Amino acid sequence: MNLLRTTFAAVATTALAASALQAQTTSTTDPVGFMTIATPAGSDTIVAAPLTKPPVFQGAVSSRSNFVITVSPSPGFGDLTTLPHYVQPVSGAQAGFIFDVLTNNSNSITLVDNGVTPTGLDASNTFKVVPYWTLGQIFPAADQNVSFTPSGTSLLNRRTQILTPNVVGTGVNRAPGATYFFATNAADPTNPAVSYWRSTASGATNRDNTAILPDSYFTVRQTTNSGTNLSVTIAGNVNTGAMAVQLDSIGSGANDNYVSLGRPTDITLNDLGLISSGAFLQSANTSLLGRRDTLSVISNSIVGFNKAPSVTYYYVTNSGWKSTATGTNDVGATPIQAAIGYVVRKASNNPSGTVFWTNNITIAP
Repeated sequence: MNLLRTTFAAVATTALAASALQAQTTSTTDPVGFMTIATPAGSDTIVAAPLTKPPVFQGAVSSRSNFVITVSPSPGFGDLTTLPHYVQPVSGAQAGFIFDVLTNNSNSITLVDNGVTPTGLDASNTFKVVPYWTLGQIFPAADQNVSFTPSGTSLLNRRTQILTPNVVGTGVNRAPGATYFFATNAADPTNPAVSYWRSTASGATNRDNTAILPDSYFTVRQTTNSGTNLSVTIAGNVNTGAMAVQLDSIGSGANDNYVSLGRPTDITLNDLGLISSGAFLQSANTSLLGRRDTLSVISNSIVGFNKAPSVTYYYVTNSGWKSTATGTNDVGATPIQAAIGYVVRKASNNPSGTVFWTNNITIAP
């Protein structure tokens, strides 16, 4: 089970006006921009948010006690819980890790106890506080019939649906963790009191503030009822620092990890960092029995629902990356497309455990 996820669930950067950081003590220079991702009708499109929301704070920790970090003098933290936020160390051994905010006051933050001691947030270490993207921010009501088609409340009237993977379960080929649709009141379709995102599991509850995980992905399902090809545009900051992704294995069989890097650029297999971080079990040879961990990608260029992976990769010790589509050739220079998610299937491992895949990226100024 993913310990860090038990509570929340063609690119060119284009200069935008810089956003001021709330209580900022250290300025950030991350470039900003946007990406537009096509979501054709009659198909599932895998989307990983390639850009983050601007940090609301970046500075140094003054002290840490268990899962509580304090900054002095007080930076005047605002409300970090009504809309979900996360804390991310900027440097050190835990650079890129994601710790959810549980509560906060003006100068301290209590983190969710996720089973990982936040030693990367010891005194003097630098960190940033970042708001999660939410469902209602990526797909606001004003974007009806642009990025999504609104639905009625009955199953027969469903149009665009957003599916999020089950990141806290175990095993392979798991069903989605949640399915969302935007229910609108025909008499007042932009009124947030009556038109908002709902979950198929929670009736009329407003799910606009559902967090979109920066290290996972979501599926935009444009049903044939949606009627037209749409697209979603995400504008924000490029995370130029490290990104750490949790990968879990179990002892009773293979385990799927539904993940992304949240990067706005294509990255080759060799540059992903899966091997250098030690997070990916290498295979003994190219035979099916010799394979260990695998990385599967679902192509957005293929139209359809519930699509199987279009290609699966694995790494053979002293021989490099291989593809199930190309046999024994070294395919390490193959680019993995930006803004999509993938499945890292961890081989059965006894004892089971958690490893962290760390990726670093360099963005030209």
